[in-house]
Formats: sequence, C-alpha cells, structure tokens
Amino acid sequence: MLPSLLTVLSSVLIVLSFPPWGFYPLIWIALIPWLFALRKTKSVKEAFFQGLWLSILMSVFGFYWVGYVLHQFAELPWWLAIIGLFGYSLIGQPQFYLFAPLFRWLQNGSFNSGTPPAIPNAIPSIRRTLIFSFTLALLYTGIDWIIPKLFVDTLGHCFWNDERIRQAADLGGAALLTAIVYWVNDALAKVIEARKNLRETRKTWGPHLAIGVALVLFLLIYGQFRRAQIQAIVASSTRHTQIGVIQANIGDFDKVASESGVRGASVRVLKKFFDMSDEALKGSPRPDALVWPETSYPSTFRTPGNFDELQRDHEVEAYVHDRNVSLLFGGYDRKDQKDYNAFFFLSPDRHQLSNGGDGDVQIYRKNILLLFGEYIPLSETFTFLKTAFPQVGNFGRGVGPEVLDVFPQDKSQPPVKVGPIICYEALFPNYILTAARKGSEMILNITNDSWFGPYGEPILHFSLITFRSIEARLPQLRATNTGISALILPDGTVSAQTGIDKEEIMSANVPLTAPIWTLMKAWGDWFGPFSLVTSLVLILWLYWRGPRSV
Repeated sequence: MLPSLLTVLSSVLIVLSFPPWGFYPLIWIALIPWLFALRKTKSVKEAFFQGLWLSILMSVFGFYWVGYVLHQFAELPWWLAIIGLFGYSLIGQPQFYLFAPLFRWLQNGSFNSGTPPAIPNAIPSIRRTLIFSFTLALLYTGIDWIIPKLFVDTLGHCFWNDERIRQAADLGGAALLTAIVYWVNDALAKVIEARKNLRETRKTWGPHLAIGVALVLFLLIYGQFRRAQIQAIVASSTRHTQIGVIQANIGDFDKVASESGVRGASVRVLKKFFDMSDEALKGSPRPDALVWPETSYPSTFRTPGNFDELQRDHEVEAYVHDRNVSLLFGGYDRKDQKDYNAFFFLSPDRHQLSNGGDGDVQIYRKNILLLFGEYIPLSETFTFLKTAFPQVGNFGRGVGPEVLDVFPQDKSQPPVKVGPIICYEALFPNYILTAARKGSEMILNITNDSWFGPYGEPILHFSLITFRSIEARLPQLRATNTGISALILPDGTVSAQTGIDKEEIMSANVPLTAPIWTLMKAWGDWFGPFSLVTSLVLILWLYWRGPRSV
C-alpha cells in the first residue's frame, strides 16, 4: 500500500521543522495533511500503513545519517548500510503507526470499519467533541512517550531554538509542547475541513481554534516572563567557575592508530590534548578546570594493563600536578573484570570528597548505554554475539546519576557540585533531574558524536540536549571531540559554541545560582505518563457515557 501524497507532505514538513533545517514554525501545520489522510482511510489497516509510511519517510529524510553510522562504525558496505537505514526507518518513529489505527478506530467507534461513527457523533455535543480532541492529543503524546525510540525525540523538540516557547519545558518537558502542537494541528484541520460553510460550522471548529490560540498565547506569555526571570537570576549570580573545554577534533582513535599504531596514536592524541590544554591555561581568567571529551584518554586510567598504559597514567598525573589544575576527562575504567565508559575528575591535591571519600580522583561510570554501540542485548547469554560484532563495546553500567566535586583554584571557595553525564545519557530528562535534586549546580556533558558524521546528527543531538538545561534550570557545559561543544545557560541560551570538525579551545564562564524551582524538577518527566493514563481513562469514559449527554 503506497503512501498518500498527504502523508508524504507531512513527512517533509516535519523534517523541515527539525535541525539541521530548523524551520520550526512549520510544525504548527505539519500534521494537518496526515490527519486528512487518516480521515480518508476506510479501515484500521489503511490507517496503520499511512502511519507506517510517515515513520519510514520521516526516518529516511530526517535520520539519513544512520546509513553513515552503519558504514563508518559497523563497517558495512554502502549498499548494506542503506538497507540498514531502511530497516531502521521501520522502527524510527513507531508512534505514528501505533497511533494511526487507534485514531481511525476511535473515529469509527469500532474495529469494524463499517460501523457508523460513534464517538464524535453519538452525542452531538461541543463539549464531547472537545473532550474527544483532547483525548487524541494526549493519546498521541502518551504513545510517543512510552514507546522506546533510539533518540528519544518528539515533536516539541523542534522549538529548541525558540527563545520563548521552549521555556515551557520546565513545566512538562518537550512532551507538553508536543501535545499543544497536536491540538493546534487538529484545530486548523477542522477549520480547513469546514471551509465551505465556515459560518454555519463555526460552532464545530470555533472552540477548538480558540483553545489552540489560547495555548499558543500561553506559551508565548509564559516564555517571555520566565525567560526574563531566569536571565535576571543568572545575571545577578555572584558565583562562577571558569572552565576550559578542549575540542581536539580527534574522533576516531582507530583511524589514528591505523596510521601510526596504537602506541604511536596514543602519544599523538595525548600530545595534542596537552598542547591545547597549555594554550587554554594561558587565557585570562585562568580556568579552574580543563575538560577533555568522551573517550579522549585512549586507555583505562589507573588500571593499566601494560607498561605503556602505566606510563600514560603518570604523564597525565604529572601534567595535573605541574600545572596545578583539575583535569576532567573521558576514558575507560576497569573494575571487577568489567570495562566502563568513564569520566574522571582528577585534582592536583587530595580532597575530602562529597561522597565521604578522600583522594585526588573521582570516577563517574556511564549508566545508560547506547544499544548496539556500547552493548548488545543478551550478549551475556548468547556469547557468539560478541564474536559476531567485535566492533560493538561490551561495557558495564555505572550506578546512575551522581554529583561530583570540581575544586576551584581559589582554595577558600567551596567545590562546585557537578552532575556528570556521558553522551547518550543527556537525552533522558529524569537522569539530569535526579542529579539536580541531589544538589547538582551544573550539568557537565562529555560526548563523542564523531561516529555520526558532520551532517545532521550533531545539530539534532545538540538541540535535544538543550532541553535538559531548561527542565532543570541548570547551566550545561558540553565538551565534544569534533563538535558541537557549548555552554548552555538555564534559559536555553547558547552563550558559547564551537564549530563542527574543528580544533577549538572554548573558555566558558559558567554562572552558578541557587537552585531554581521547576515543576519538572519536582515531579520528574511527568507529562508523558500523565498523557497516556489520562487518554485511556477518557476513552473508557467516552464509551461508557454512550449516547447520554455530557
């Protein structure tokens, strides 16, 4: 079954709304063609295929770089990587083909497409029609939240660059914006559908449109107020920390190793980071700490497996002590015969740490691992999978969100409480919110996006993680191997940023404020589960009411 031209149009509009294109106002009309396509379907099966086609088209157009990953990282030939991209498109946006048949079924009132419409027509009531539309908006949002997606994206994320609308993410995250987007699209679809008799049918579409306008006005007014409030808090902050971010533009260690061997590559990588770090330390003001990105250190730290690794450990330790600066770097840790993707906080002095320990190094181990990048499901049971996919890591999982200390140059100042995250973990709101509730004063995010290529994924990943600063109202410092490194302020403003595929040193003056209350911090990522449960309750209620008046 081929896609409707309306479905194709919706896929194009949605893709254009997101990075790298960024024409986000299009999202207010992007679903309208698809909603018309669903209303024209004659069965649940037809609706399912229109949803499946939207998933395929959006995934292929918007996530085309998945093919590059399969070629570069999985080392597949291009023809097989393209097949893999189309395979991914079947599961890339599953909310569309799960929601579409439910939409058609609810419109019909039965799985039998021949049954007369029951839900909006059984009771010709404006109130009931509004409740039905509200139910569909929440149902779409709830399905979008509960179904696992590799990149945890939703329609509301397209507003990452809108200074006002994105502020409402501190109330209900990107899911809240998604529900409003659906409502506005549905309301405009009703206006277009009634275009022949607008005056006679205004009672049908009028309330929907009025609510849609009210919701958008709320986003704009709340956003204007909240943005000004947060900016005033940040501007009045008297406490800051200066951090130098080293983006050495070394993304693929294996490629460097193929040119000069593992030992030679390790020497080259460390020299590059040491040289750029020395340059950063010449800046004024001098950084309190230096940050190297994910996997920048080419082996395990302080668990050496050979003399070369031991020597590298000593070089890093000597650098930190000679320059008298804290170094925060991504590398690997080995514990209990298990390897971890880790983040090391190395200080030139021993300190009493917030976790009660005493020492010069703190270790954060990554907890949320990338599927088929850092682990293979069931590989512990079916060990042949490790042999079949040797390029995929087999990392252990850390304990979860933590708060570590960064010690300033001025010994009289208290340590900065930092919530460390590694790459993929930044896509999950509750992970950052948990650290915020534990006392984190800033988000410190190290990432390696080099596997995904320079086009599409880096800016999409960056747009998604911007919401973490808004939801928790915390500054976020992001250090990447090949870009985009950035300082994101609590209102979502990007105050410093590097380019892609460039060697750059970013000096970031991070403002530290007293905790800022947000509904997301208090309730967690609540709007998605609320949407799902509420929509299911409303569906049952609408059927139970039957032909009775609301």
